[in-house]
Amino acid sequence: MSTQRVDKAWQQKGLKEYSTEALLGTLGHYGLPVGEEDFRKLAETTFPLGIAQEWRPKWKGTGPFKDFVVAAAVELWRRWLPDRVAPMELADTLTGLMHACALLLDGQQDAPVAAALEKMNGLRSRMPLDERGAPQERFMREALAPFTEKQAEVFDSLAEALASAGHGAHAESFADVEEFLLPDRKGISRAMVRAARGELDGATDDLAKLTEDTSRSPIARLLAVDGLIHVKAHGRAAAAARTLLESAEQGGDLHLALDLVPRLEHIYKAQNDRESLLDLMRIAERLETAHDKIHPGHRRHRHGR
Repeated sequence: MSTQRVDKAWQQKGLKEYSTEALLGTLGHYGLPVGEEDFRKLAETTFPLGIAQEWRPKWKGTGPFKDFVVAAAVELWRRWLPDRVAPMELADTLTGLMHACALLLDGQQDAPVAAALEKMNGLRSRMPLDERGAPQERFMREALAPFTEKQAEVFDSLAEALASAGHGAHAESFADVEEFLLPDRKGISRAMVRAARGELDGATDDLAKLTEDTSRSPIARLLAVDGLIHVKAHGRAAAAARTLLESAEQGGDLHLALDLVPRLEHIYKAQNDRESLLDLMRIAERLETAHDKIHPGHRRHRHGR
């Protein structure tokens, strides 16, 4: 085991300037002897945060070194597997793109959005994909883990905000990134851009078609309903949500059916449709009763999917 060590200043300086021997020496000192071959074997089935979780039970680091195991896994991945994209690399690249878009929206006309998009597209071509050609779910979970709820809200709104501000090409490009990273939003982000450009009828038609597309996952169709609600196409949203609710109930997907209830409640209140609200209350009671029979003791409180 190497006698070289990382000092306490790593928290401020990061790990890039320390030697690999110092990283390995520190890991070994705190109970975790690591070799490149073992690391590569772990990397066949997981990513840096997953590797750190595997190491955690043996880790004895405290104080400044309590979280060293995570940073070390990320840095060793960068050094030993330079040709493989790490989730943190995507997180950093996406953060950079979002920052560039925010600068543009704040009026900085020379904001480096084009360069950030080019970097993102280069990264996309190297990302691990599943059999459908979508980013691997485990990879995406780890990549998005550092993002706060506020950052997620900004991400969700950026394509629409860019379109509203007249940056149509960048809006389309960001929507493309969004739909690649989150395939359940395919078609929805672009529809939001159309709506923000003033093409409300076209956007509404696009979203309505997505709610009817049975090849899409239930959550993808639910998100299309949310899109209709967002553009205030309440009539189309109500029709789509009722159709989807009936289909979900008939198919035994009570969670999906119950997740549609608060959406319909929102729509009917916006329409001041008291009769439909009363009918919805009866439907909700029926769904809750059926749910409680299948999951006794597990009382739902209208949570989203």
